[in-house]
Amino acid sequence: MNISAKTSKIFVITLLSAILLLSISPIAIAQGQGSITILDSLGGSTDPAAGPTTSYDAGTAVTLTATPLDGYVFVEWVIATATGSVVVTDNPGTITVAAGTDYAVQPIFDVVQQVPGGIPVTNYDTAAIVVVQPSSGGTTIPPPGTYALADATQTTLTAMAADGWQFSHWSISGFPYDVIHGGDTFTGVRTENPYTVDHGYGNTYSYQAVFTQIGETTPTPAGQTPTPGPGIGGLSNEMVIIIVLVVVIVILLIAFGVFAMRKKH
Repeated sequence: MNISAKTSKIFVITLLSAILLLSISPIAIAQGQGSITILDSLGGSTDPAAGPTTSYDAGTAVTLTATPLDGYVFVEWVIATATGSVVVTDNPGTITVAAGTDYAVQPIFDVVQQVPGGIPVTNYDTAAIVVVQPSSGGTTIPPPGTYALADATQTTLTAMAADGWQFSHWSISGFPYDVIHGGDTFTGVRTENPYTVDHGYGNTYSYQAVFTQIGETTPTPAGQTPTPGPGIGGLSNEMVIIIVLVVVIVILLIAFGVFAMRKKH
């Protein structure tokens, strides 16, 4: 093999290696970054603003700040990825970017209502914001919605169980955790009914009445259908239907057998 042939082979191998390296490099770079897309939302603005997707190096802590319009209040961030979604109620909130992960962020704002008979709110920044979540197994007074309170000490939440259900507790979520609720330091579960809100002004907290079926202790999550209760003789309704169908089939088979025997004779 002459020198020119060797040189040609070295050149070809070098060229192919360079092409392979160039093709792999963008993938390696992309795997070291993630992206965040802020979606538009009625009722407020965000920082970063909604718009084009932005890429960040892995490990970057991105702060999300929501600013509601007059008459609206920030409720939560819904952060979705290819593996699912989470809800964040902190404002500002933070996303620590993971490599190769794309985040779609939806800020949720809600129209603020006045509690019937309550003191009119003139400054939403200093009002106590109460978000009443819907429940399975009952309803509440006031009904589900977002409310601004000028005087939280005068506002109570009342849970009313539907037939076959009983009130269990209030599930409370929000931040910060050192705010007074009902005269005591914040706790995520309270059993008083009615419950006096009395939480810190300028803060937003969510309240959900949790009900259980009578005779059970495990609450049914909101939005899910409760497990059917006992049917006849302690059996579930589904089991009763299955037994009836089996009995009908057996009777038809016996009748068919008798008819066949008579036909032979």
